[in-house]
Amino acid sequence: MPTPPHDALFKAAFGQPDLARSELELVLPVEVQAHLDLATLDIVPGSFVDEDLRHAHTDLLYRVRTRSDGDAFVYLLMEHQSRFHARMPLRLLRYMVRIWDRWERDHPTGKLPIVLPVVLHHDRGAWRAAPEFASILDASPDLLAAVGPFQPLFRFVLDDLATLSLEALSSRRLHALTLLVEMAFWASRSLGRLQDAAPRMGAIVAELTRDARARMLLTQLYIYLLRHAPQEVEAEEVRTILQQIAGPHGQEDIVNAGERLIEQGRAEGLAKGQAEGLAKGQAEGEAKGLRAAVAATLSARGLALSEPGRARLAACSDVTVLTTWVATAVTAATEADVFSAR
Repeated sequence: MPTPPHDALFKAAFGQPDLARSELELVLPVEVQAHLDLATLDIVPGSFVDEDLRHAHTDLLYRVRTRSDGDAFVYLLMEHQSRFHARMPLRLLRYMVRIWDRWERDHPTGKLPIVLPVVLHHDRGAWRAAPEFASILDASPDLLAAVGPFQPLFRFVLDDLATLSLEALSSRRLHALTLLVEMAFWASRSLGRLQDAAPRMGAIVAELTRDARARMLLTQLYIYLLRHAPQEVEAEEVRTILQQIAGPHGQEDIVNAGERLIEQGRAEGLAKGQAEGLAKGQAEGEAKGLRAAVAATLSARGLALSEPGRARLAACSDVTVLTTWVATAVTAATEADVFSAR
């Protein structure tokens, strides 16, 4: 399955501990950070998202040492759907349990580590519920207060890019590459946002040290904006804006992004073609077997097919029709009875 463009950019950026640390130092509460040694932040391989939600969610898991020399995990989930899903706390709980399940398999004894869920959201509109499990429970405040000790009433850290103005986003104290990626997510939601953000993004790019990492990430960012730009915007218009962001020294990166995009398109087309070819081959194989079954059944009953009958059978590739003919051939008195069955 092709990798969604948001997935590639998200993991290219936040899959690097120093860039992820920049985000977490900004959004994790101070009292939480006091217990964590974020300098030890490291990536844990794997994904915990449901397969049918990979188009909408991207996740990364980090391990970090606590100040008391234990292990804790920070689970970063990016939500990039066009629709609000109120039951996100339930999904997060499911993913957190999977993390604990994996830990338990590797550490059969002892206590479980802390898992801190963080959601990065960049929809067109703001998150529309409290970032807590209680928001999805059907309970009055009094009932919730009474049963609360027996419920998984956790909160999650929500970084809602959708609520930020360009000014507020630009002034965030983040690593330059982290800020660029978050601005790309924010700007991809409309042409107006992209046009407004371009000069500020260009100013950041101009100050970057153009090492291999920066160029790799910029290429992913340009691919993302080319693929994920609003549908009503022409590709050439997006390319012009990207040239403004890249500046005179970054035009080669735009070309590389375009070439990579073409390669991805070919790979996706090949994968689709292979899947369609496999399905077609399976259907043709099934039809061939059913045609043989019709002929064999009639032959066993002493009803040899005529030349027109053989031609009609050979021309049929409809599995449903052939299945009916096989069933009819068992009791049919004549060839005509078989071919008239539907």
